Amino acid sequence: MRRSVFALPVVALGLGAILASPISCSSDETKDPVGAPDAAPVAFTSYRGAGCLYDVAPPERHAFTDLSLDDPSSAGSAPVRVRLGLGGDTVHGAPGYADPSRSAVVTWETPESVRAARLRLGDGPDALGEVHTGYSWTTPTPEGGFGNNEPPTSMHEVHLCGLEPGRTYYYQVGGGSPEVWSATQSFTTVPASGAITVGILGDARDHVDVWQTVQRRMRDRAVNLQVTTGDLVAFGTQQSLYDEWLGAIWKDPADPSRFITLGQQMMVMVAGNHENEAARFFGAFSVPGTGPYAESYSSFDVGSAHVVQFDDQAIALLTEGEQAKAMLKWLDEDLARADANRASVPFVVVVHHRGVFTTSRHADDGDVLDLRKLVVPIYDARHVDLVINGHDHAFERSKPLRAGPDPRGAPAVVAAGEGTVYVVNAGAGAPAYGVSDAPFIETSATYGKGTPYDGLYGVLTLEPRKLSMVSYALSASGNDVVLDTFEIAK
Repeated sequence: MRRSVFALPVVALGLGAILASPISCSSDETKDPVGAPDAAPVAFTSYRGAGCLYDVAPPERHAFTDLSLDDPSSAGSAPVRVRLGLGGDTVHGAPGYADPSRSAVVTWETPESVRAARLRLGDGPDALGEVHTGYSWTTPTPEGGFGNNEPPTSMHEVHLCGLEPGRTYYYQVGGGSPEVWSATQSFTTVPASGAITVGILGDARDHVDVWQTVQRRMRDRAVNLQVTTGDLVAFGTQQSLYDEWLGAIWKDPADPSRFITLGQQMMVMVAGNHENEAARFFGAFSVPGTGPYAESYSSFDVGSAHVVQFDDQAIALLTEGEQAKAMLKWLDEDLARADANRASVPFVVVVHHRGVFTTSRHADDGDVLDLRKLVVPIYDARHVDLVINGHDHAFERSKPLRAGPDPRGAPAVVAAGEGTVYVVNAGAGAPAYGVSDAPFIETSATYGKGTPYDGLYGVLTLEPRKLSMVSYALSASGNDVVLDTFEIAK
C-alpha cells in the first residue's frame, strides 16, 4: 500500500485556482488518452470542486492513504453503494458555507483500488454532458478490534457546487481507462422556498430489514433531506457492516431498475458511540468541514431552520480534551450567529447522538450527564428551539426545558417559547428500550415486543414561520401509526 501523500497537518499550497477550474464538456469528450498503467497519482494537499468556494483537505487523524486527484490513465472499476452527502465550510455566512440547496457531494466505493473519480451530470438520463472531477483515497484497515481482518476500502468523491434549488439532476460516477460507469441515478436539490421535509432517523445497527423499511418510507414520502442521529452500524470499524447496511438501501431488491434512497436523497450523517469516531465512518460519508476535527461538527441552513450537527463522543467522554474544547467553542459561536439571524432563519435545530433529557436506559449514564452539563447551558443561552437525539431506542418528547440549578441534574420546565424541546426518535433497526414517566416529559412511546411496531422514524416539516414534526411507529404491514405531532410557530 502506498503511503499517504501527506504526513503533516494539511496546508493549502495554492492549488485552489487549478482545482476549481470548471469542466464542462459533452460525454464524447470524457475519453482521455491512456497513460502509463503505473503512473504516479496526482498528489494533492487540498481539493476544490468546480465552482465551489471551499477546499476539502482530509484530516491527518483518519490516516487515509493513496490520496489522488482523478487520474484519467487509471483503470476503471465498477462503482458500488453510491451515496449523496454535503460538503462546505462550517462558518455561517462565510464563502462556501454548506448549502444543501445549491451543492452536493457524491461518494462511492470500488472493489479495486483505482484512481478514477469522475461524475457525469445532466438534466436527463441521456443528457449527461457536464463532467466533474474529484479525488480518491483508501480508508485503512483498523489496527485492532472489529474489522481488522477486513481489507482497506477504495473510496472516491466529487463535490458539486452552483446547482439550482429544487432541481432534479441525473448522474453517473466512475471514469478511468477504459471507462467504467455506475448506473444512472438522480437527486433533487433542496428547494429554496415552500414546505421542506427532513427525514429524522437513527440507531439502525441491529436489524437491516427494519433499516431498509424505514428508508422505503423516506423514499415514499419523498423527503427533501435526511438527517440521522448516529449508530448506523454496530461497530464503526467494520467495513462489512457499512457494505450491508448501505447496500440494503441502494438498488431496490424488489425492482433492480429502481433505487431506494442511497444516492437518491441527501443524507447528512452524525456519528454515535457505536461509530466511535472510526476512520471507516468518516471515509464512508461526506459531512461539511475541514481542519483537524473535520466532519465532527457542521451546520447549514435549510428553509426556515438552521440545523447544527455534531459527534458528541469527544465531548461526552473527554470533556477536558482539545477536541471537546474546540467543538464547544464552535458550537457556541455558531449558535450565537444563528440566534442573531432569526429574522431570516427563525428556527434553530440541533442534532447529536446522546439524548440529554430522557427516561430510558441511558438517562443517568455519567457520559450523558457530563454532556448535559456542557451543552444545555449553551442551548439555553442561544435559545435553541429543538434538539433531536438518538442513543435511547424509543420515542420521547420533552416539555420546554432549561437547565436546572445543577446543570448536570434535572431540568427546569418552562413556558412554551421560553425553553428548548428535546426529542429522542431512535429506532431504525436497533432493539427497543423502555420508557418511564418524568415531570419533564410530555409524551413517550416504545416499539418492539408487546407492540405491533418494528421501529421509529420522524419527518420534520419546515415552513416560513412554522416548524412541525410528526413521529411515526413503523409497521411491517405498511400501516404506520402517528405517535406524536407538535409544532413551533414564530
